[in-house]
This record gives sequence, C-alpha cells and structure tokens, in this order.
Amino acid sequence: MKLNKIVGFEILKTFSKFRTYIGFITIAILLPVVFALVNKFGFNIQSRVVSQLSESFTFTGKIVNGYLISYYLMTALWIHFPFFIILVAGDIVSTEMSSGTYRILLSRPISRLQLILGKYITIIFYTVLLISFFGIFSILVGRIILGGGNLLVFDKGILILSEKEALYRFFLAYLLAIWIQLSVASLAFLFSTLSKNSVPAIIGSYAFVIFSIIISVLKIDSLEVIKPYLFTTYFDTFFAVFKEPIPYKSILNKSVRSGIFSFIFFSLSVINFSRKDFKC
Repeated sequence: MKLNKIVGFEILKTFSKFRTYIGFITIAILLPVVFALVNKFGFNIQSRVVSQLSESFTFTGKIVNGYLISYYLMTALWIHFPFFIILVAGDIVSTEMSSGTYRILLSRPISRLQLILGKYITIIFYTVLLISFFGIFSILVGRIILGGGNLLVFDKGILILSEKEALYRFFLAYLLAIWIQLSVASLAFLFSTLSKNSVPAIIGSYAFVIFSIIISVLKIDSLEVIKPYLFTTYFDTFFAVFKEPIPYKSILNKSVRSGIFSFIFFSLSVINFSRKDFKC
C-alpha cells in the first residue's frame, strides 16, 4: 500500500472524531468574543501604557486594532495550544492498540514503518492546520472588528511596525509556532505508542509538557543547566520576530534544537512501535 493512501486513510479517521475539532471550535468561538469585547469595552492594559507615555509621545490614529489584539492573543494562548495537539496526537496510535486493528492492517502489504509514518504525517498535517487556522482567523476577525493599522509592541521599549511589516512578522511567528508545536505533537505521538489506551497517553503527555514548562520558566540559577535539554525552553522562539532587529541567528539556533527534539521523539516512536507485539 502506498504511503499517500495510508496518510489519506489516517486523515479521514482522525477527522471523523469529535476531539479533532475541539481546538478549531474553541478558536472559532473565543476569538470573535475577545475582539468584540475589546471593541466594546476597550483594552485597559494598552490604555494605561499609552497614558503613561502621553507626556513624552504624541499618538495619532487607532492604536488598539486587530493586529495588536492578535499579537496579545498569540502571546497569551501559546501555552494552551499543546492541549489541543495532545488530544489528537496522544490518541492516534494508542486508541487502536487493544482493538486488534493493527493485526488486521499488518496482515496486508504494509510495513510498520509505513503505518507509523502515515500516522505521524497526519499529526503534522493537523498541527499545521490548527495553528494556520488560528493565525488566519485571528488576523481576519481582528481586521473586521477592530480594523488594521500600525502594530505597537512593548518589549523593553516601543516598537512601531507598519501594517505591511506587521503582517510579515505575524507570518514568520506563525511558521515558527507550527515548527515549535511539532515538538509537542511528536512527544504526544511517542506517548501514544507507549500506551494501549489514549487517556494515559494524553494525560502523561500533558503532564510532561506542563512540568517542563514550569522548569523552563522558573528563574532559579541551579536550573539553568537543565533548561537547554528541555524542549519547552524553545517554546517562545516565535516572540523573537517582534524584536528589532529580528535575531535571525538566535531563531535559527533555537529552531534547530526544537527540530532535534521532534526528531528524537519520532525516532523513539518508530523504535517502540516496531517492537510491539500485535499477535496477542
């Protein structure tokens, strides 16, 4: 059986389950609500900052726009995306472990490598689709409700980006977010090959991610030696594209390290799956 047919079959199975749509539904409901509330009641954090700077700077035009809220949503929700990805990636292998599905599938002209690769490509497809949906939907809804304009970024100073430049940086940020979240998908995929039930795989993956995030963000000197070896240390890589100038070298370095983690998790998944006994 060709790999493209396996991938197509896995995508159909994955998108026939309700849990696959939880992330999309949450985004589709949450984002318009947030933009509508900002449009009606304003954005207090930004207003306070602007009022503090009004003595030194003169602001013209609409500061609180769709790009600004899209930026804040991205920075606020990045830590929650792993949950949606783990829901799907943690289920894709484990759910069929005890049902006898693999015994039937592997009796056909299909190798274990083809099967596990087809499932992994499906998870990559889902991750790309989910984050792309968030990015495109956020920008479009933001522009419709709050309009466009320049983007003000507050990070050790004020960075004012033109609309064209802001869109370019959002594009880079979402690409990096996809790349970084693939490490989460790969980890959950590994846990999925280790369990015969999706619940332990999902809970175990999410607990591991939360534990790693906590260690990554704690400002304790003794933990600094551990942080480079935690894949969550590189979760905030996409924030760097909103700095001036963009630190491309640092972004590339962190992206390579994140990619290495994804490769390790996937390789361990292949090894574990190849050793499974599906005859009993």
